[in-house]
Amino acid sequence: MKRAPHRWLLPFGMLLLTVLAEPSPVSAQQPKLDIKLFAGASSTTYVSLLESRRERDTFVGWQIGFGPRVRKRRWFVEALFSFNRWAFRATDDVFSFRGRVNSFELPINAGFIPYKNAFFKLFLYAGYVNHFNTRIIANVGIEGVEESQEVRLRPKDANIAVYQAIARFGLNFDLAMFNFDFNYSISLNSAGTDSYRTSYHQLQINVAYLF
Repeated sequence: MKRAPHRWLLPFGMLLLTVLAEPSPVSAQQPKLDIKLFAGASSTTYVSLLESRRERDTFVGWQIGFGPRVRKRRWFVEALFSFNRWAFRATDDVFSFRGRVNSFELPINAGFIPYKNAFFKLFLYAGYVNHFNTRIIANVGIEGVEESQEVRLRPKDANIAVYQAIARFGLNFDLAMFNFDFNYSISLNSAGTDSYRTSYHQLQINVAYLF
């Protein structure tokens, strides 16, 4: 007796349905693009390496920025532009300065994604940061004079380097459409224009919305 022709159609149809339902390897390898809009707080420590001692000054600040992040499989890279502002104070034998420093940064980060699922992703990264100090707005006081005067200074007028090359290390994680970032930065060149070296250490905490 001849086998009915429709009997072999059923397993073939099931196999075809399975292949079509499986995600394409090509589409699975396509890079994923996220846009991050973030804001956060920072703590910055300047350490002056004097011949006889070390002087530390810690300043608080904030930052806001945005940029793209590209993910592919377990790897990612991002470039995040940010505007930064931090409190500033300094004194010498005659003058005292108290105000704020405006700067901007362009970090380029790359790293590894050790764990991810539909709602949570963990990122470990390292990066190189281009940091530019642009303007200081400060109140200048003179010893023995009660009144102070607001002035606008260039960074080098307060012995602050205009450009800083910075190494950054951090971790962040996605929780649904939000990203939480914690990072540590250290300067690769002197943060000051004095003859002695001034090192730079910064901690940042950022919260971002992902588009």
